[in-house]
Amino acid sequence: MRAATTLSLLASIGPISATVLPLTRRQQANPKPIVLTENGVVFEVEVQVNNQTFYLIPDTGSSDVWIPVSDFQCVDPETAQDIPQEECHFGRTYTVPHSTEYVANQTFGVQYGDGIAVGKVAYADVTLNGITMPHQKIGLVERTNDVFDGIGSGVLGLGFRPLTSAHPGTELDNTTLLVNRAPYDPVFVAMYKKGLVQPWYSFAFERPPNNATSGPGGWLGLGELPPVAYEDDWAVKPIEVTEGLPDELTDGKREITLMTLTVDGISWGSASNGARTTNSTPFQAVVDTGNHLNLVPVEIAESVNAAFDPPGTFSEDLAVYVVDCNVSTPAFGVTLDGHTFWHQRREDLVYRDAEGGFCYSSVAPTGEGSGLSLNFLGDAFLRNVVSVYDFGKNEMRFATRLSDGQAGSNLTVPMSRAGVSFTPPWLLVISAGALAYFL
Repeated sequence: MRAATTLSLLASIGPISATVLPLTRRQQANPKPIVLTENGVVFEVEVQVNNQTFYLIPDTGSSDVWIPVSDFQCVDPETAQDIPQEECHFGRTYTVPHSTEYVANQTFGVQYGDGIAVGKVAYADVTLNGITMPHQKIGLVERTNDVFDGIGSGVLGLGFRPLTSAHPGTELDNTTLLVNRAPYDPVFVAMYKKGLVQPWYSFAFERPPNNATSGPGGWLGLGELPPVAYEDDWAVKPIEVTEGLPDELTDGKREITLMTLTVDGISWGSASNGARTTNSTPFQAVVDTGNHLNLVPVEIAESVNAAFDPPGTFSEDLAVYVVDCNVSTPAFGVTLDGHTFWHQRREDLVYRDAEGGFCYSSVAPTGEGSGLSLNFLGDAFLRNVVSVYDFGKNEMRFATRLSDGQAGSNLTVPMSRAGVSFTPPWLLVISAGALAYFL
């Protein structure tokens, strides 16, 4: 899932070994610099679809690979009127081969709050850093009101089968995109079932240096941990059935749909004298690489933002707490499995809106969209940890990052399946660009 306000990194990709590809933001002749927009941080990764290369957003909160076709129609998100393609700001579009095989009697349709992308379901060979999943179902988008950054061209959904967005029939009602699905195996699930990768992946997101306009984006590891320094002391949380979803989303079945866990507590207080307040009331939250905010229960968001100096002011229009750009930030930590993960830098708690010039807190109250009310741990949290998403064990694991851009020696984590032969693991480089998204 993707946040209503996001900021993404522009980066180019370069190999660091035969099996490792870093996501970096480079300051060279062909840089793709970090672009700070009104929208937090969104990361993109290089993906090949039938040998055509795209930068896609790796998203733990959705499940489809989708890209726009060359003759797609861009739609104004406010008026619903057709507008020129350039207004959607895709980096590139997909030239549909004449040999393309479409899925009969199915339509692709995905919704992110107010953002909608619809089209056809087709088969394609999808390649992540040399690992190819042949004959994979993807969405070929023909109409969308989604706005990108001039580099990114769609989404690499890394979630679960029930939230894939193929729908039976050849016509869609935009009001029913969250239901009436024809589930299929997402690309990563298909890869591990075929034995191409181990059944887990990992993320380490880099922070832009202070006042910098470029820098590294981070890492996506397929059955491998990122080459960063971390504490070898892992919090382990089971992936849970998301209680906040309506039964219609899963046809009444109780099944895992999102990367959902239970947060054991939230702590905040003075960053200087060690005085802390802890709310130990547990709550579910979705761990979502496509959301730059932490969305927490209203009473927690109120208390945390009151601890800013001066305190944040809630904006009903923006659904975030607006803060002074020179604000003193409190300590803020998320407790999982007895481990408290602190937001280590001021930049993890304060975002600047480049267009409006104002600043806002990364801790926001849980809102409602499409009738759903969910809490989220987004990139503000994820920049402080190495995170592992394990389909084999149905669990997530988290370790504290020690420093930015520093290779670590603790590059092992318990595997999900023993005695199974896999091809060598890979790391994918994360890039970034400026884009606006809808939650």
